[in-house]
Amino acid sequence: MPRTPRAVVGPLLAVALTLLSGAARPEPTVQLRWDPAWGDFSTGEVVATGVAAAIALGTSLVDPLPDHWRGGVGADEGARDALRFDDASDRRLAAGLSDVTLVLSLASPYLVDALGVAALHRDSPEVGLQMALVDTEVLAVVMAIGGIVKATTSRERPYGRTCGLDGPDDGADCDGPERYRSFFSGHTALTFAAAATACSHHLNLDLFQDPTADALACTGGFLVAGFTGLMRVTSDRHYLSDVLVGAGVGTLVGLGLPWLLHYRFERRGAPDGGPSDGVTLMLAPAVDGAAVVGTF
Repeated sequence: MPRTPRAVVGPLLAVALTLLSGAARPEPTVQLRWDPAWGDFSTGEVVATGVAAAIALGTSLVDPLPDHWRGGVGADEGARDALRFDDASDRRLAAGLSDVTLVLSLASPYLVDALGVAALHRDSPEVGLQMALVDTEVLAVVMAIGGIVKATTSRERPYGRTCGLDGPDDGADCDGPERYRSFFSGHTALTFAAAATACSHHLNLDLFQDPTADALACTGGFLVAGFTGLMRVTSDRHYLSDVLVGAGVGTLVGLGLPWLLHYRFERRGAPDGGPSDGVTLMLAPAVDGAAVVGTF
């Protein structure tokens, strides 16, 4: 008797679903561990973060020095001519986009990495808390450095030269102290700091349990930061040198501070089945004798 289509398709479909479900089965989720060698976020760091935040707030409330720095240096003028949008509405749009990417860059380490991945998905709220505290410390230090430099260098933003000539994008931009806070780019510094700090966490904690995924997360953060810096130039809010220095400061603090205070200390191991550094070899019985097996 010939087999009906249902009799053929049914078993094949069952086999296909079984294979697909096996191929798509995720790796077992391993609870994160904050290595004791790294040390918890200390009282000294709490104080330092508070002081940095106070400095950032204080410098944002005082006017920049009256002796202003005007004009570009090096490649600034050429970059401005090449990248600055001619239309005022396009410049406003670019500035708005940089605000959006700034918010996304600052929110992602907290909402995605610390809360979503570490605390909830990896069932490690204590690790998520340590990550969030380190993130806050880095951002506070970057804002404090930026506030001091902006107030003391008192650099006029690129659009300042057009104030009163062909019409400013916004009257407050020309009349207020923000006109003289060009050096260095705070948007760029903060987005690069957030990307660098997130990279530190991904590389040391194996957040996504996949080296490729963790590397892509690092790369994505820096790409968003680079786009933010570009938008600050096209919107005529900053010179190229403002953006480059901001990127350097943010990256240096974002990578250096977590390493200096935590991640530079050698790990003591990963208990309870967590990822471990090093190689372990052992002998195991096999059909035709013995075999060497190991974990890497």
